[in-house]
Amino acid sequence: MGIRIRLAPLACSLILHAANVAADGARDWENVPVDTNILFLYYTYSNSEASVDPSLPIKGVEVAAHVPLVRYARTFALGDRVAGFQLIVPYGFVDARLKGTRLSTDTEGLGDITAIFLANLYGAPALTRQEFQRWTAGPFLTASMAVTLPTGDYDKDALLNVGKHRWALKPQLSFGAPFGQGGLLAINGNVQVFSDNNENRNGRLEQAPLYGIEAHLSHDIGKRAWLSLDTFYAYGGTTRVSGEDQDNRQRTLRLGVSGSYSFTSTTAVSTAVTRTVQREDYTPAATTFSINVNHAF
Repeated sequence: MGIRIRLAPLACSLILHAANVAADGARDWENVPVDTNILFLYYTYSNSEASVDPSLPIKGVEVAAHVPLVRYARTFALGDRVAGFQLIVPYGFVDARLKGTRLSTDTEGLGDITAIFLANLYGAPALTRQEFQRWTAGPFLTASMAVTLPTGDYDKDALLNVGKHRWALKPQLSFGAPFGQGGLLAINGNVQVFSDNNENRNGRLEQAPLYGIEAHLSHDIGKRAWLSLDTFYAYGGTTRVSGEDQDNRQRTLRLGVSGSYSFTSTTAVSTAVTRTVQREDYTPAATTFSINVNHAF
């Protein structure tokens, strides 16, 4: 068994917040009929390795997060466009250890709940299930706003926290364009804006907006499945602690693959894997895996 570490200044500086896991998918923003409910049950695993001072005789910090997650979505008509509401509730099991040592710590608890409102701006009309069967999809543009609430478990004296103890807003525009027989190119642009965390153990935590863009190139495989190549890029997000700039602007590129298989017209299983391929030295290199079963009713 590893030796438990508490209140270690080095580890605290490396592990600010773990379990930064969200539900995201290559075909999340496609049109579906109004008055549709969808329930998703996720399991997500993330493994990240943080850099450390090369003058120290340790290899680095490895953080592993296991996050079961429940996601509920419902669509409705907003004028002649389709709109929707989603609720995402995670529960995290997180552990960290210093490589080359026996030092380790872990935590678990409810994560920060996220609510999402979305509305189509172009290309996805409000359709009944009967009308949807006769409809031919075309290009679309959808706007969404995600609000993350500080509901997660948080202890300012702990090294690891599942919750972040702050609010976050994430407006996003999502554009999609079908091509060929069964292809879809989707591009999403977003920005995350954060409130301050006044309970951070090292002093008041502030974070600048974090800008993101992602692209998904997917294609049907037969009538029941699809596969996708996925790209994610994040820029910005510099933090300040007690008014001191941490000089940690993010420039992070992640690549991945994802896919889905439908057992019936209402039930499917989806998986995704991503890996950090370009980053700053102070940004953890992360590998994530997720699988979810979803059912529409």
